[in-house]
Parts: sequence; structure tokens; C-alpha cells
Amino acid sequence: MEEKTRKLKTLEKLLTYDRLLRFSLGLLTGIKEELKADIEETKIIAESVLEGEEKKVIQEFLLKIEGLFLLKTDEVLDHIYDEYEVFNFDITFLSAIPEEIEREMERLALIDTINTQLQLLIGILDEAFCLLPQDNERIRVVLIPFRVYKELLLHAVEFNKKFKK
Repeated sequence: MEEKTRKLKTLEKLLTYDRLLRFSLGLLTGIKEELKADIEETKIIAESVLEGEEKKVIQEFLLKIEGLFLLKTDEVLDHIYDEYEVFNFDITFLSAIPEEIEREMERLALIDTINTQLQLLIGILDEAFCLLPQDNERIRVVLIPFRVYKELLLHAVEFNKKFKK
């Protein structure tokens, strides 16, 4: 009975990790697809709504997003995709040995790996937001899409933590 319970727990963990990896890939792919459009949209909105110095602040913010966040999103996406491939290969290769699957899942530490990568993206956004004047409501509103990205990433990290057990 205990062997069946252990195998069931291993299967539960395996299915959870698989879904968390896919969820993270989907989230990052969605962000990547929308990011370029949001950058262009923000430029247009800033041009029509903001004035002089405010426009310059937005341009600097968007340069940071284009130069760092977009690039790092690609890197994180590639990294998590690589982890997913390793995970699938290892599970397929070790499928006949449940105790090895358990050890491999522990070794991969997938939830920590995913969350570390997502935290890198959150840090880049935080750094970009630090460049902004805190009391300018118009700038804050124009940059809402990027605040939404940050919140999505924060929620993903918290969501993943729930399944770490």
C-alpha cells in the first residue's frame, strides 16, 4: 500500500510540475507577444497625452523595457523551455524507475528555478519604475500595461509557491 501511495504522490508532483512549466511558458509567451505592441501603444499615448519632460521620462522608461526587459523575457522563456525539455526527457527516460523520478524532480528544483527567472523580470520592472517620478499621475496611468505585467509575474510566483509542497 505504501508503494502505491508513493507512486501516486510522485505522479501528482510530476503532473503539477508539468502544468506549472507549461503555465509559465504560456504566461511569458503572452507577455512577449503583447510587449512590443504595448511599447508602441505607450509611445503613441505618451505623445498625445504628455508634455516635454514627461515624454522624456516615458522614452527612457521604454528604452529600458526594450533594451532589458524584452531581451530578458526572451532569455527567461528560453531557459524555462530548456528546463521543460530536460524535465520531459528525464521523466521519459526514468519512467520505469519511480524513485529515480522523485530524485530527479528534487534535483531539478523546477518551482524554484521558474520563480528565480520570474523574479529577474520583476526586478527589471522594479528598476525601471524606480526611474519614474512617484507623484506624476499622468505618467503612472500611461505605464499601466507594464504595472500589469509586474502584477502577473508576482501572482505567478505566488501561485507556483503554493504547489512547492
